[in-house]
Amino acid sequence: MANRMDWMPAQEEKLLELMAIWQDKLADSQLQTAYLWPADECTAVKTAMTAFTSARSEYQAAPTGANHTEKEETRKAAISDMRKFARERVRNNSKMSDGQKQELGVNTADREPSPIPVPGAGPEGKAEITADSPGVVRVKYLGAKPYGVDRVEIAWLISDAFIDSPDQLINHETFTRNPWEHTFGHEERAQKMYYSLRYLTREGKSAWSQVRETVIP
Repeated sequence: MANRMDWMPAQEEKLLELMAIWQDKLADSQLQTAYLWPADECTAVKTAMTAFTSARSEYQAAPTGANHTEKEETRKAAISDMRKFARERVRNNSKMSDGQKQELGVNTADREPSPIPVPGAGPEGKAEITADSPGVVRVKYLGAKPYGVDRVEIAWLISDAFIDSPDQLINHETFTRNPWEHTFGHEERAQKMYYSLRYLTREGKSAWSQVRETVIP
């Protein structure tokens, strides 16, 4: 099936198969009543499709330049009429189910946007420190953010004791662009800082990454 924006078959054989379905459906007076399809519009689309199928048959019987031109012009006209009818009488027709629309080859939009999967694990992080910037710690998440990720959350804590669980990291901040940066006071320099990262999306949160440590310069 073609995508929603280009559902018309590119191959003529497939196009003819779809036109046969359209001819059958648009000729059904009961469907015209049920779906509120104007009879004159149904007739106009059927006429355009018939013109193409006839021109195609003539070209196959006599493949001249003139017949080829006629085939192409009637094909374009029929497709144009079918697209217009689909756009105005099928796509948003509340009398038709999605299945009935799809019988005509017309794909329907999702009623609700598909949820974006939440990444399973948070990103690995890397701390950047330099003696030229005393007290400043920058933490970068490595790699590109997965699709749908709005922000990255960092949990961190200065501690003399070894920390290996994100649950022990009581300070939390979020950031959208690399790097996260924090400036510590003079009294905090040369101490160990532990940190962990996770992704945030509108649907939820990933697991925390492994706890890492760095020393405040």
